[in-house]
Amino acid sequence: MNPELATILARVSQREGVPPALLLGVLASMGEASGKPDFTRIESNLARRAGDFRSLQTRLARPSGSDPERDRLQGQAVQALAEGRLAEADRLLAQAEQRNLDGVAAPDALSRDRLLAAAAGRADRGAVAMLHLNPQAYRDAAERYAEAALIADSAEAGSGLTYAWMQADALARRGADFADKAAFVASIGQLRAMLGKLDNFDQTVPWAETQLRLARSLTGLSHFDGGGGLLREAVDIYRTTLEDLTRAKAPRLWTTVQTRLGEALARLGEVEDDAGLLEEGVAAFRAGLSGMTRADMPREWGRLQWELGKAHVALGQRASGVSAFEAAVNCFKLVLDDRPRASVPLEWAEVHDRIGAALVGLASYYSEPVVLEEAIAAFDAALEVRRREIVPSLWAESAANRAEARLELAERIRERTEAEKATTELVMAIETLRGLGLAAAAKRREPKLRRAAVLVEALRKG
Repeated sequence: MNPELATILARVSQREGVPPALLLGVLASMGEASGKPDFTRIESNLARRAGDFRSLQTRLARPSGSDPERDRLQGQAVQALAEGRLAEADRLLAQAEQRNLDGVAAPDALSRDRLLAAAAGRADRGAVAMLHLNPQAYRDAAERYAEAALIADSAEAGSGLTYAWMQADALARRGADFADKAAFVASIGQLRAMLGKLDNFDQTVPWAETQLRLARSLTGLSHFDGGGGLLREAVDIYRTTLEDLTRAKAPRLWTTVQTRLGEALARLGEVEDDAGLLEEGVAAFRAGLSGMTRADMPREWGRLQWELGKAHVALGQRASGVSAFEAAVNCFKLVLDDRPRASVPLEWAEVHDRIGAALVGLASYYSEPVVLEEAIAAFDAALEVRRREIVPSLWAESAANRAEARLELAERIRERTEAEKATTELVMAIETLRGLGLAAAAKRREPKLRRAAVLVEALRKG
């Protein structure tokens, strides 16, 4: 195994408290991948699967109270998952599910409780499929969740709603993880059909949950068209939802909708270069923060600070300058407290890169070079982890960012050595980006390279 991959596997296993064999099984489900591994994405995927496994483990550990043999099969399935035998776990859960049909002559003779148990079993098999890292497994999961919804609804009308949400989520995850536009379209179609059966007054919370998922899928689909139309639709859905969903009725859901509204507004503001939309996004993020505490919702709180910091940077680049960049730095430093280098090094490095970018923006409002020097130090920290031989695209991003900060510093203090370093680093970063097939990213850096070359020449001439 690749040494860096082995390090990631061990780190995720220790941090998330799951067996390494499970993570090996997840990696094996990817099949043979061509090209250099994307270590950042792999670590993120493994961490997500670790959380999915823990949730599934908790569900399967609950005794049925009526069928010891089914409990035994579910326990064996958990053990198989822990050992990375994903296909064996599915086979065992299929046997456990079949226990609900034993001794029944016809499906319509099943009791309500046995039908609901069968639906839960089918959904658990969907969850096992979602532990895999390939598009076919996601399709299988969506089908199993759809079947679970039908089974549950046959027992009691409305009981399949949760499984229908799981189906929509599986489709959306397939769209996001495998750049599958059709999966987003399918998710959107399903959610619109579900909304047609829900009342926003009598069923406000289920309706809002469905609205949330619809807006998220529309946002995912928007990445394929590059325009703002779908994002505007998502923003409208979030706002409509907040008109009927009160914070008192469902505080966590209300907070999530506020947060997602902020994300959609911030992205739309960047797409359309609209500072007003970015300000609305910041306001939505602050509303979301008002509905949570760091102690009660640490992950959500940290993610919201992260998104708020990014929105402040985008706003600072367009309108409010010093205050926005200072707010961004403060947000990112709060996030850094929850992302230690030892356990999440790539996330730690990303935060440092963002701090550096915010400091570069802030430096334009100060005549002293100290802020640029702090920015360079932040990029230095990011590059300790974002090494060229491991994550070349991330290395190129941070190296180019540092080079551009050096260029700003060299222009300010008229220092030839800094200008030469900036030129060399930009050349290396651009060549790396081109070699990775990232021509657009490379081209975006070329004007700064030309500027650096002109500065070097001028400083050499004295």
